[in-house]
Amino acid sequence: MLELQTYKNFATSEIPNCSNQRFRTIFRRHFLIHSHQSLGFRALLHQFCLPKNNHPLGFVNPKQYSKLKPIDFSKFYQLQSAFGNFGGSLYLDGKPFPYSYLELSKPTGKYVDRTILKAINLLSTKGFIHYAGNACSPGLQFPEISNSGHVAIDDANNCGVQIINVLGSPLLSNAVTIPAEPFMNLEIRETWKSFEDYISNMSSKYRVRTNKVLKTTENYIVQPLSIQQANEWIPQCAQMLGHTLKDKTLAISPNISAMLQAFVQTLKEEFKIWGYYKDGTLCGFITAIESNHGTYAMHLGLTDEAVEDSLYQRMLYDVIRYGIENQSQFVCLGRTATEIKSTMGAVPVENSYLFFTKGKILTWVIKGYKKFFHRTKSYQIRSPFKE
Repeated sequence: MLELQTYKNFATSEIPNCSNQRFRTIFRRHFLIHSHQSLGFRALLHQFCLPKNNHPLGFVNPKQYSKLKPIDFSKFYQLQSAFGNFGGSLYLDGKPFPYSYLELSKPTGKYVDRTILKAINLLSTKGFIHYAGNACSPGLQFPEISNSGHVAIDDANNCGVQIINVLGSPLLSNAVTIPAEPFMNLEIRETWKSFEDYISNMSSKYRVRTNKVLKTTENYIVQPLSIQQANEWIPQCAQMLGHTLKDKTLAISPNISAMLQAFVQTLKEEFKIWGYYKDGTLCGFITAIESNHGTYAMHLGLTDEAVEDSLYQRMLYDVIRYGIENQSQFVCLGRTATEIKSTMGAVPVENSYLFFTKGKILTWVIKGYKKFFHRTKSYQIRSPFKE
């Protein structure tokens, strides 16, 4: 787990001109003070700016890779407004986009960690931090950013910091751009008429791995969960999702049941839920959103035993199967587990977070984090297909 640090109040005077080493010392001493496993401003940035990936194949340029298409904007806005932390609209170059208040939580850990998280959440609900979209529904819509090098951002509440997730890595004069973890996206080929076609397109090495996962998890029976009976399975699925994420600092609502309920009530039949049963017991679930263009894997939860049985990989394969059988143009497998998802044929799509703030000190903090603390994470992207 990343080492976290505590944000400390400091004087409002600007940092004087100095050498890099001098600035490093001042920044660390007066802005970010080490505190064992406590969460502060640096942790907040880590939530949204995971290390940039330094893989050999490079990112997919969003302008060249148009398969990752957003869901319908009106449906997206309706979903955002259903979340409990919905804030309203901000305007980017005159175009409205929904925003939310941050809801950070840490299911386990020291009391001081959770206390600081509550303080950050309080600042957000008071209007200090606005997040474009919602952290519990990433990758469904991206604001369009002009090539002018400057974005006019209008927020009626005039908050302290606005955080916006965009495709690519635009450089803007009035924002700090920090790379985010890539979305892993699988383009469905026209020759794949079935899941078997997809597997047969793999090289023998990855075909064997895929068949091994399917063989290992054959005792798990998958069943679609009815949205009409959501009240029966939501509590159990919410508990499993919370268990799966128990060691992480979360950027989603601590009320996971209400979050899942928002997806069900808003998207209805477009929201897919599959439950995985072993010996009659629900051991895991995964959700996905179906759009006119593609399929988006969303949340999943599973038991410790299911993790050992490679059910995580099986779930992703089943979402791919669904995408192929329903003639999706692509299947977005979301963030995290980049190498695992690349063995399934998914490729990384570059995206980043733009931090807008009018405060000089906050700008210094964010730029200082990017320069001195943000580190790249190397991993190897696999290519499972024959060609």
